[in-house]
Amino acid sequence: MSRDPALPPGPPAPLPGARRRVALVSLGCPKNQVDGELILGRLQAEGAEIVDDPAQADTLVVNTCAFIDRAREESVGALLDAAAWKGAARGRHVIAAGCLVQRHGGELAAEMPELDALVGLDEVTTADRKILGLPALRAVPAGAATGLFTAADPRVRLGPAYSAFVKIAEGCDQNCAFCAIPNFRGRQRSRPVADVAAELRQLAREGVVEANLVAQDSTGYGRDLGLRDGLANLVRAIDAMDEAPPWVRVHYLYPGRISRGLVEALAGARRIVPYVDLPLQHADPVVLKKMNRPGNPDVYLRQLADLRAALPGAGVRSSFIVGFPGETDAQFEALCAFVGEAGFDSVGVFAYSHEEGTTAFGHEDDVPPELKEERRAALEEIAHAAAHARNLARVGLTLDVLVEGPAEDRPGLLAARWKGQAPEVDGRVLIERAPAGEAVAAPLPAPGRAPGLAPAPGTLARATIVDAEPLELLARLAG
Repeated sequence: MSRDPALPPGPPAPLPGARRRVALVSLGCPKNQVDGELILGRLQAEGAEIVDDPAQADTLVVNTCAFIDRAREESVGALLDAAAWKGAARGRHVIAAGCLVQRHGGELAAEMPELDALVGLDEVTTADRKILGLPALRAVPAGAATGLFTAADPRVRLGPAYSAFVKIAEGCDQNCAFCAIPNFRGRQRSRPVADVAAELRQLAREGVVEANLVAQDSTGYGRDLGLRDGLANLVRAIDAMDEAPPWVRVHYLYPGRISRGLVEALAGARRIVPYVDLPLQHADPVVLKKMNRPGNPDVYLRQLADLRAALPGAGVRSSFIVGFPGETDAQFEALCAFVGEAGFDSVGVFAYSHEEGTTAFGHEDDVPPELKEERRAALEEIAHAAAHARNLARVGLTLDVLVEGPAEDRPGLLAARWKGQAPEVDGRVLIERAPAGEAVAAPLPAPGRAPGLAPAPGTLARATIVDAEPLELLARLAG
């Protein structure tokens, strides 16, 4: 289940007829990770052995991403590494799965004869039919995906045992000019509230502390089911559950769909952590219109003020695209001014990728690559300065944190996250493991600790912030 595309050659595969041993390389976003977990779950349910190390596997599944050009390049590189791994020993198989297969399966089939099978997005819950049935026809998915999994489908979760991603919907009904996702992920399909609740209940039984709700557009949840204000309904239903992870975080709020009912539901929830993930993409009105995105800087600032008033102290994240076709210096400067004023806790900045099949592909990609990179770096610097200011304002506060374990890059410190920091995309809290000069023993099982002992990974603790950096808070455990 390694996420590292660097694959050692390893020993030869076992003889035909032996139990198949499968490893997964998972690329891309958390939604893609869930697909990989479903593939592994189905394989395990049908008798395959799941291994972490590709060197111990006879079958390697590369779960690809196709969002933008860099993601595709990474995916192709991982497939080429997998092809080299296959060639190092007899009896090995390489499977391409995921978004790149759904979007460019025909090209992969034609250009990479080393691939033994291609698994599209609608086949994640039936992947065993192709993977365990090798040799098989390399059927190529056609068109956009239409399927949807359920809580009953087996999963092998990736990542830490205490944290999970829960995909509440698949596909997207938005028509952002820069985005090709609807072309291969398809239109939005929402899971019923009861099905999401069933998954959360099972995760809680497995000891999961933090569940992150993800979708392409979470605020569109339930529209296809005929629900009015569906995400607000889901939030209330989760909050009323007797058995669910104590931390539930909602991702990907589309700015034009945040209703008053949703804000009220988030504000009144005890399980939903104070976190706002609002991908705005730009702030200049002309660029936003060309992107087919709603709103303007004034609307966004009012919306942020309303959300912060309803969720005091919330962590607020956004994402932006620089170098969209026609973006002028003045429009970029307007974006920089907005990001500085809005004061986000975390920001993702991406250089525009010219994607075939999108509305924007009809425009000339006229911002030079080097200028895109300059703008990306400049906006990141502004965002980091704003985040630093917000982190400094938290010095002296005592926050609930989720301990993740020793910080590998900062010896003697524990890595953790407070409620306003999502896994993988936001910053972290660095905690002193013990008072100066006091020995630190091995971690105790969650949920507690004894004096001088570091809390175990997955423990919820209290930490007092003593200093701040742009992406990190420094803290001491509170008694």
